[in-house]
Amino acid sequence: MAITLRPADAGWMMLVGAATLVANGTPLNNEMKAGDALNALAYNVIQFGIPAVLLLRLADALVDSGRLPATLAYVGVVGLTVVGGIWVIAPQLYPLLGKADWWTWEEDFALAGSTLIWHGLGVAVYAQLRFSRRAQQRLAALQDAAAQRERQLAATTLLALQARVDPALLSERLAAIDAELLTHPARAQDRLAALIELLRALQPHVEAQVSTLAREITALRGYARLVSADARHTERLHLAGLDDPPELPLAPMVLLPLVRPLLDDGTTLWSLSLHESPGRAELRLLALGPDLTLTHRAAARVPTPELQQRLQAVHGPAASLTLLAEDMPLFKLTWPIT
Repeated sequence: MAITLRPADAGWMMLVGAATLVANGTPLNNEMKAGDALNALAYNVIQFGIPAVLLLRLADALVDSGRLPATLAYVGVVGLTVVGGIWVIAPQLYPLLGKADWWTWEEDFALAGSTLIWHGLGVAVYAQLRFSRRAQQRLAALQDAAAQRERQLAATTLLALQARVDPALLSERLAAIDAELLTHPARAQDRLAALIELLRALQPHVEAQVSTLAREITALRGYARLVSADARHTERLHLAGLDDPPELPLAPMVLLPLVRPLLDDGTTLWSLSLHESPGRAELRLLALGPDLTLTHRAAARVPTPELQQRLQAVHGPAASLTLLAEDMPLFKLTWPIT
């Protein structure tokens, strides 16, 4: 099992060694010279700092993988660091860093006793902070999973609602087609084809969990043709660059309800375009006129807050639907994509 070291671990090794030296009171000895202090620091970093950090990383890996219980792993860090540092590592350093003439085996046990206390306290604080951080991460993950389930439920609910065709819309359009069959049968056939395209687009795939931009544009194109003058063109809605829209996830019951009141108005012209950036998609619905007052009046009839609520229910708070009306009205529908 590999131990994962971090760029900051070298600093932590120095800090643990220096803290051990200070905790044991060695630098507080007024008789210690600068050279002796540096020598003592080197001892503590090599004896305690490096082993402590390496053993902590090993303990983290063992605990995370479930191979050792946390108590045994972190108690073992303290014991191995102190015992190994004093009786295994230190003797190897004597030829390199020297050994004080007065240092005896009794000093080894005194150093072990005090170091066990300080390292025990330090590792206990470290373990507690790590457990607290992991608990917060687990809580955040559970909250994210719950939010994701809520968004999936909202998308499924909206798909089901979208599949329920408005009876008033259906009867009204069928009556209009029936009347048109007497005077303009070819156009009535085109209008019927547009209605069929709309109804097919509104029926979700059996395994669909959310709608897509391509599906919503298909429904929108069908409706625009259905209410157009010749039933073949979307003359009051220009779909800029959306002849073959991408299969981006998009909340249902947002785009068509946004555009439908504007097309039902019968007097305004609009342009819809897609703008993508990393992690984000935006649809811009811009008014083209012809009358500024009538255009603003049509835009005011759009239930923007309700549609934004649906959008955020599926895509989260990062999604938004805003109306900019400084000059010609501009709707911006923005949502995150992965």
